[in-house]
Amino acid sequence: MLKNPHWAMMIVWYFFLGGIAGGAYFTAAIADNFGSARDRAVARAGYLLSLPLVGACGLLLIADLGVPSRFLNMMRAFKFWDPMSLGAWAVGVFGMFTLVSSVLSLSSSEEVASLRRKIGLVGMLFGFFLASYTGVLLSNSALPFWSDARLMGALFLASGASTGIAAITLVLFLTGHAAGEGWGKLKHADRYSMVLELALLIVLVVLLGAAAKPLTGGHYAPLFWGGLIGVGLVVPLVLDFVGPRVRALGALAAVLVLVGGFVLRYVVLMSIHA
Repeated sequence: MLKNPHWAMMIVWYFFLGGIAGGAYFTAAIADNFGSARDRAVARAGYLLSLPLVGACGLLLIADLGVPSRFLNMMRAFKFWDPMSLGAWAVGVFGMFTLVSSVLSLSSSEEVASLRRKIGLVGMLFGFFLASYTGVLLSNSALPFWSDARLMGALFLASGASTGIAAITLVLFLTGHAAGEGWGKLKHADRYSMVLELALLIVLVVLLGAAAKPLTGGHYAPLFWGGLIGVGLVVPLVLDFVGPRVRALGALAAVLVLVGGFVLRYVVLMSIHA
């Protein structure tokens, strides 16, 4: 008999914040390396946002382990077959990239900016990994539903992108930087990431068939259909198309995307107990 993992809300938050951190960082790196000078605010916001989020992920892992020294022990030896070891190393290495990039983003020197862009290109690979690896680990488990959900890694990556972009959008709105060209590019990018996430969800449910019942027809069905599909994806997409020039609607859409990203991880992790 397979034993279900007794993961509490701390792991849900770890998955959620890790996705945002990874998404925000690789959005920042893309804006930094391939955007114009007007996109520098996006890059700076993404770098600075990813740092405290990945720090929170580390604290959540340590709290979940119960004994702080266990986290340090995991960092002494890399065990690719151990999900917790993999997570600890992902958070540790990616945390170093977010720290360096955040510090370098505060400088206006072109030499520093050039170094930051190169570091960002490497760091974004770890951002991709942090955003997606949890979904890959779930799909490679032996537990029912998770083991059948082979698209979970791609889904978590798309969700990490949409929530990371949404978080940067919200930061720009709250700090008064929503009038620049970067805002419009962010909204376009988030629109594409939400469409991709919605498409992956549809394909996942279709491929799972009856195995998707814990999500689509079980105890968590209202959260899945209403919280994730409705509030987290469909409504933000409608808001983006209806009021693309209204910044407040764009900020509201970003909040709803973040809600949807949290609901996704919550229902996926908790549905195993349904």
